[in-house]
Amino acid sequence: MPRRFPLQPLLDLAQNHTDAAARDLHTLKVKWQVAEEKFQQLAVYREDYRAKLLQTTKLGMQVSSLRDFQLFLGKIEAAIRQQAEEVERCKKRWEDGRHEWQAKQRKLKAFDTLSQRHLISERKREDKLEQREQDELSGNKFKHEEPTDPPDT
Repeated sequence: MPRRFPLQPLLDLAQNHTDAAARDLHTLKVKWQVAEEKFQQLAVYREDYRAKLLQTTKLGMQVSSLRDFQLFLGKIEAAIRQQAEEVERCKKRWEDGRHEWQAKQRKLKAFDTLSQRHLISERKREDKLEQREQDELSGNKFKHEEPTDPPDT
């Protein structure tokens, strides 16, 4: 029977850490995508609002309304800048998470390689034991089947 891989608990732990890092990476990716979508929505809203401002100014508008439009556009621009910063933060967190996941992948692969080597070694050891047993059985069978010396005539 093959002996248990002595580092199996570490291999299992590395697998669990890698799986957790993969889940975290997925969560970070989703947050990044949500931030990107909000950024895009703000940009579209800004363009729609600019088009509305342009259309309204062609028809004529009061100075106070123009000032309100411009103030609101300024607020939209500030929101877009903040959202762009959030997108960059999310991207950075995702990249950091990816590096962490890759490091955990490498560690897992190292333990897995050791585990595979252990399995190969155990197979070789078992094959040798089986061969030795077969040789002993053959040797014992040969001893029992040896003809006795013929009687002198």
